[in-house]
Amino acid sequence: MRGVAGNARLVWRGRTLNADGLVVIGATRHLLRIEAGRVVACTREIPLLAATRFTIRGSAAAWSALWQPLPAPGWHDLLALTKRGEMAIEGDTQPVMAHLQYLKDLLALPRAGAADGR
Repeated sequence: MRGVAGNARLVWRGRTLNADGLVVIGATRHLLRIEAGRVVACTREIPLLAATRFTIRGSAAAWSALWQPLPAPGWHDLLALTKRGEMAIEGDTQPVMAHLQYLKDLLALPRAGAADGR
């Protein structure tokens, strides 16, 4: 993902996370390999029976709402979207909860202004 390697604060926040996770945006799946807070691979070519620790799944509309420059209340955060039923966190939730702020910040990077810390 763009913006991760150049964001020292974000890398530091995720420094203890080493995991493969699946992020599903509508019908499009992305396999993320995270090592020491760095996204070392992001691919849509997912091997058959690929092992992942967690999956974060949401509709394209939910992701689009999350990535608005100023998202509406209830559409601003992974957990808020989960509470609304617009997203789901599946699999081993331990690494997600242990690194929740890192993952929230990582997945908000496509939001306008997110890469520069706004």
